[in-house]
Amino acid sequence: MNINTNNILNNLQTNLIKLSAQDKIDDSANSADKMLYDDINSDMLQSQQEILNFNDAIGYMQVADGVLSNISDQTDELNTLSVASNNAALNNDQKAMINSQMQDIANNINKTISQTTYNGRNVFNSDFQIDNQSVNLNINTDNLDTTNQKSILDFQKHIDSLRSDIGSFMNGANANVDNLTTKVVNEANSKSNYEVDIAKTINEINKDNLNLNANLLAQAHNTDILANSIKQLLT
Repeated sequence: MNINTNNILNNLQTNLIKLSAQDKIDDSANSADKMLYDDINSDMLQSQQEILNFNDAIGYMQVADGVLSNISDQTDELNTLSVASNNAALNNDQKAMINSQMQDIANNINKTISQTTYNGRNVFNSDFQIDNQSVNLNINTDNLDTTNQKSILDFQKHIDSLRSDIGSFMNGANANVDNLTTKVVNEANSKSNYEVDIAKTINEINKDNLNLNANLLAQAHNTDILANSIKQLLT
């Protein structure tokens, strides 16, 4: 689904660039028309940049969610090992081996968090904000005690909560792209009054927008499933 979103947004970006490049106004147009045309074109370029910004934000969040999915799997493994370590039939060497495995997993989680970057920026332990949307991506592993199963379960709930927040952020970002694309299409229709035929490009943008809406609904559905899962864990 994430790959599909990227493909849709990349196609949309390509068509928007193509649309803004179609900027030849009829030489016979009067000064007022040319001024209006320039205003429309300027607004389109601004919207195009905003779409690019949201596209980058979605890419950033996809990286974060992918890493958190991996950390979630590792935390599940920690929980399984924690249960195994409570087996009264184990000898000291076997328990020591399990504890060593658990510590290695915890160390790898910390390493992953500290080394995950996007465009040279550390993804975690910071707030990410664009427009009026923000996500707190701070992950505190100080309280992750591999010898305490409750600590492991609490950490798992924290990771699931972050993933739910990321899903909500991405849905909001996609909705913004949708609104901006609609705005650009409307402006493009206005530009078409002054230009040679650009209907084909507008149709392609509308098609991208429909695909994005379908993908947005699918992501919202998955986010609801995750939110319900978290609710069940917390009850």
